[in-house]
Amino acid sequence: MEKSTFNKSSFLKLAIPSYLIPLAFSGTSGLLLNKPELIKASYSTIALPSLLATAACFTLLWQLQKRQLFLVNRFIMTLILVLLMVFLSLGIIYGFQMEKYIWDILPSVVIGSAIVTLTQPLKKH
Repeated sequence: MEKSTFNKSSFLKLAIPSYLIPLAFSGTSGLLLNKPELIKASYSTIALPSLLATAACFTLLWQLQKRQLFLVNRFIMTLILVLLMVFLSLGIIYGFQMEKYIWDILPSVVIGSAIVTLTQPLKKH
């Protein structure tokens, strides 16, 4: 039996960049533009949604592979999961009245979802 690619090590290899990349880009921009609100948003409403989307997509892909369900082309899966995460995020944004942060959260969710689905292989047993 083949070793699963869904383990703690592979999750960390995906989770760390999905948090640090948005944090670095937005935090650096905030520093260079002298915008403290962007610096604060960089680790909360920008990087955190990316990390949460990564965790959700990783778990979902792991379960799909484990059950051998819906194993489709990587790009199709990316599109499906990005759209799913965007719709879930919109539900959370509107449910918790966070419309002010919509353009911080949505791009981050897309980044987190895409990082996982484009790099985590799904294999048929």
